[in-house]
Amino acid sequence: MGLIVALSGTAQANWSETFAGGTFDLTTWKFYCYPDMAKTYIATIKVGSDGNHYLSLDESSSVEVGGSAFGTGFGSTEVFTDVRVGAVVNVTGDASRNYCGLAARTAYMIVPAGSKNPLPGIVATKTYVMHVNWEDGPANLRIDIEKVVNMSNIMRNEQALGLELPVPGLGHVRSYYAELDVLGSGPVYVTGSLYQYKGGPLVAKTATMVDTSGNDPWEDANVNDQVFTSGVSGIFGQNENPKPAGYHTTFDDVFSISDGPAAVNPSPVDGTTDVSINADLSWKEAAFATSRQLWFGRKGAMQKVDPAPAGTTFDPGILEYGQNYEWRVDEVGSSSTVTGHTWSFTTADYLSVDNFESYNNDADIESKWAHNIPGGYQYIFCETGKVHEGRKSMRLEYQNQYQPFLTEATLTFDSPQDWTIAGVKTLSLFFRGEDDNVEQRMSIKLEDSVANTSTVVHPYTYAVQSEFWRWWDIALSEFSAGGVNLTAIKKITIAIGDGTSSAQKLDDRDIMYLDDIRLCPPR
Repeated sequence: MGLIVALSGTAQANWSETFAGGTFDLTTWKFYCYPDMAKTYIATIKVGSDGNHYLSLDESSSVEVGGSAFGTGFGSTEVFTDVRVGAVVNVTGDASRNYCGLAARTAYMIVPAGSKNPLPGIVATKTYVMHVNWEDGPANLRIDIEKVVNMSNIMRNEQALGLELPVPGLGHVRSYYAELDVLGSGPVYVTGSLYQYKGGPLVAKTATMVDTSGNDPWEDANVNDQVFTSGVSGIFGQNENPKPAGYHTTFDDVFSISDGPAAVNPSPVDGTTDVSINADLSWKEAAFATSRQLWFGRKGAMQKVDPAPAGTTFDPGILEYGQNYEWRVDEVGSSSTVTGHTWSFTTADYLSVDNFESYNNDADIESKWAHNIPGGYQYIFCETGKVHEGRKSMRLEYQNQYQPFLTEATLTFDSPQDWTIAGVKTLSLFFRGEDDNVEQRMSIKLEDSVANTSTVVHPYTYAVQSEFWRWWDIALSEFSAGGVNLTAIKKITIAIGDGTSSAQKLDDRDIMYLDDIRLCPPR
């Protein structure tokens, strides 16, 4: 086998090809196929009825008789790291069993004639690809992104994770502009987009595939967990089925540029609801970006932020409750500005104190929420079965038949919290218990930065027996009336018990589930 592409160098220069005038703008094009047995794969420049020239990748033989399953074209042997690969592609009306696509960070080998395993032809040893797929006809047009090793897709759950999705509508017998963005080296962010035309409306965009050097949720186990950090860029046509024979795919205005990938990995995540009104914005930029322009505002009314952020985070200040926001990051490089995707989120009608989603295991939650029982016992757990919202809650177990006849869970903030901002008036806690819990007092205590404390007790001792999620609203004025400075809250304690024996059985552990501690405006 001959290694055609080595990844030792990363000197980069953008390339583009228009096929104008019926000739190649680049003299560096290389075309290969796999398997290369029938010798019927060809790449030619054709001219349309409008006089426009384009590239056609064609295979006329079936894979049953040695025809290629796919054919590729690489405009250059230049190696790219952060890269945008783009092209105009066509979905042909009656064609079926067809793919075309874009490839980035590709390494490949050429297998010589006479080889049996694998067969002669090009073998992509690693690549990130975007498919434009009308295998089942244009009515079922879809796009997807894949991580490929030795020509095998090593992915799973693409549809569930948004890495494969149908293209809306049915009028697909037309041309589109396809775009594959790859940036970062650990993790790597891969996104596929389809537009009506270059610079035109977005038709479909995959979720961003985040490839780490560990085993990712979409990735087959123990295949190739390592990320791909660089490689060449190309285009391809594909048909691995024996009938109909071959493939016919066309491309125009193909390019590969290092100063092209759009910003990715937004926080808040695009489309998120219940975002804190005190949230900061953050994102990941491509290496070419030396500065950026940030656009932010209510939905439909984004404005340019001036001055622009110095880095990849931005504090928009206190946002409005229950408002839809949009934002976009345009990356500014030495030679161009790349317009980013528009992201959106909706703010919650509350401020979150703790929703317990950040804890990965019992040790995580125990490190933040400390209980008061001596002796090294475990009473606080990360719960994933019974939750109010999201995927996690806190499980508090207690044995108040033993001294001190009171079980507390205390969260200490890293710095004092101002619980008067944004017009908040209420502390809200969601909780549920079990019907066989012994009736006991439930209370919440706040402590400020100078150790003033104030405790509010739930009015019903049988609240701990509720098998359904309930919420407990407490006016913050009740705590301030008890002497606590609401502008400097240092600790919050949730307690079960009153300091006298609960009369639980000797071996009994009662359980409470706690979730979504919030600060709310008047309601």
